[in-house]
Amino acid sequence: MTVPVFVGIDLGTSGVKVVALGLDGTVHAEAAREYPVRSPAPGQAETHPADWWDAVVAALGEALSSGRLEVAGIGVDGQMHGLVLADEDGSPIRPALLWADSRATSEVSAWQALPDELLHKLANPLSPGMTGPLLLWVRRNEPAAYERAHIALLPKDWVRHRLTGDVATDPSDASATLLWDVPGDRWADDVVRGVGLDPGLLPPVRPSGERAGVVSARGLPRVDVGVPVATGCADTAAALLATGLTDPLDPQISVGTGAQIVRPVHDPVVTPDPRTHLYRSAAAEGARWYAMAAVQNAGLALDWVRRVLGLGWDELYAAAERPPGADGVTFVPYLTGERSPVLNAHARGAWLGLDLAGDRASLAQAAVEGVAFAIRHALEALPSASKLEHARLVGGGIAAPAFRTLLADVLGMPLHPIGVRSASAVGAAMLAASAAGLPVPPPPVTADPVVHPTHRAKQYEPLYHRYRDHAEHIAAK
Repeated sequence: MTVPVFVGIDLGTSGVKVVALGLDGTVHAEAAREYPVRSPAPGQAETHPADWWDAVVAALGEALSSGRLEVAGIGVDGQMHGLVLADEDGSPIRPALLWADSRATSEVSAWQALPDELLHKLANPLSPGMTGPLLLWVRRNEPAAYERAHIALLPKDWVRHRLTGDVATDPSDASATLLWDVPGDRWADDVVRGVGLDPGLLPPVRPSGERAGVVSARGLPRVDVGVPVATGCADTAAALLATGLTDPLDPQISVGTGAQIVRPVHDPVVTPDPRTHLYRSAAAEGARWYAMAAVQNAGLALDWVRRVLGLGWDELYAAAERPPGADGVTFVPYLTGERSPVLNAHARGAWLGLDLAGDRASLAQAAVEGVAFAIRHALEALPSASKLEHARLVGGGIAAPAFRTLLADVLGMPLHPIGVRSASAVGAAMLAASAAGLPVPPPPVTADPVVHPTHRAKQYEPLYHRYRDHAEHIAAK
């Protein structure tokens, strides 16, 4: 007897994850495959889409290998901001450019030169790794590739095209390209022309949960031709579906390699000189937008510190249990520049306040505290941050109880740890149910006890302000 499932395909930066979600929300199977991110020159990040496809096929084969699962629908989510230039057949003209690519730094000046009324439509900080600047880089530096291009796709949209032959994107990915009119909720053709790009390269936009087509690719393991496929969405938007986040006063903090602080938004409010992001969600109703502060250096910085100091993860997090202050040492974790709220790709990290009283434990404690301070610094940049009284906590970086407590103390608010396995892939599978016209399964969410601030919360206040002064001074250089 077969079990009907919805398949979610999560196309990450360095690997794909596939889940098979049952009609009752049970995860019946899961598989993953990695692929390389290549750097042809410093600051560049590329992957050939063929590597994505090979990994998708292999992961599908593993996840469905039991033979007892019957695929009722497929949804795809993926890494945001990137660019796949394809010809009329959908074949890639060159390797995909990824969000981590900074080669389009000079191209950002084309956006900076736009009139204020056009910049206002974008409602987002200007970043060289977004689709718009990357596309302009290709036009300026690889004109033959630009002229050959029939369509400019985002990563998950190319995978869906291989599945179905369909060409489209969804609002959650489109809104993160610097080519989207946020108040108008459509492509900003005047911006596209204003920076010297062809609006005809942009795909049509469809709702995330709409049936974009059916599987037409033959040879997929245990997936029949004709299975409905959803338009899909960006990975962050998919994860929000899986965790059920809908309340604007219920922000969600995700800690992993980086950290994201996300707050649902019912009506987009555009601010001048934005320091945080405002993107479309994948929700069909309710909070159809989300504000996001993005921290690049969370687990990434802690892993570097751990390796430099020769510590295990347990030893590193144990440093958070020492009396606050790290013997006067402050750590600013800008090892790869930083996004929210300083928006400086060239900022670099530092240990400050060192003297002979410091030791390895001081450096480790300062690092753990510094990452917690960086998360608070980003959270405070979100609109209406002062109204927030608690937050959800998700991601692999929050497993250590000592770090959970430290973060609650630094933020001065209760934290509600929740868990959902493979959140983005589960969110994509939920969209597959919508595309198949079937009830959307409930997300498989678990909850740990609430983490309340301790008596140390007041002690961290002056330490946080000292950190913020250091961070802003470094970012201003």
